Amino acid sequence: MPLKLPPGLPNARALLRSIAARALAPEPELTVSQWSDQYRRLSSKASAEPGRWQTARTPYLREIMDALTPSHPCTDGDFMKGTQIGGSEAIYNAAGYLAHLVPCPIGLVMPTTDTCKTISKQRLQPMIDETPVLRAVFAEQKSRTSSNTVMMKDFAGGMWRLMGANSGPGLRNMPLRVVLQDEIDAYPDDVDGEGDPTVLADKRTDQFARSKRFKCSTPKIKGKSRIDRRYRAGSQARYFVPCPHCDHLHSLRWGQVRWTLERRREL
Repeated sequence: MPLKLPPGLPNARALLRSIAARALAPEPELTVSQWSDQYRRLSSKASAEPGRWQTARTPYLREIMDALTPSHPCTDGDFMKGTQIGGSEAIYNAAGYLAHLVPCPIGLVMPTTDTCKTISKQRLQPMIDETPVLRAVFAEQKSRTSSNTVMMKDFAGGMWRLMGANSGPGLRNMPLRVVLQDEIDAYPDDVDGEGDPTVLADKRTDQFARSKRFKCSTPKIKGKSRIDRRYRAGSQARYFVPCPHCDHLHSLRWGQVRWTLERRREL
């Protein structure tokens, strides 16, 4: 039986075809790191080196970002890291990739609601403004609706929903396909008597068959660190670098770092 369309909608059939084609389209071949190298632009408001993103500058992030590509079989990932080495940027790259190529509801969880507001204004909005493909994605939605706020960024087919780990209601109010959690060691042990906020956030993905959950943090207190527990329960993968003398691959530790100061020759 042919589909009967409501009167007064001459373009409804074309709209339905467009929606169906998008839903049935295969996942893009680009990985998150490839997308970042091709499209991502760093803002002077959030980076000491504004301009084009280069994964080659942070090669240890490549495999982590690529595991966040929707077609990658990994569904749960944990990144225990040092400070200021790009973990948060990997999360933002994944969020940008999804908004551009695989629209879906995405949750970005930060330690507090105030942190969410700061990140939204100082990191996410500048990323949108500086990255042309994201500027186009969000501008299109903004022209249709005024639902974009500091805590929620709408785009066609999905959204970025920012959630503070200190707010129980914020962690349980909508289904999400992807949940990206940053600095989980700074989360409270219990939120509003409802339990661990990392678990509450992960439950937002229960309705999606192809969901992803990712957690990133610098470890804090030994013996109480969430990210350390998760790292030890996982694959315990490390990034290996070649020895500058023999090319033997090893996991770099601070005690292995050596440098020399050479006097500049005066000519």
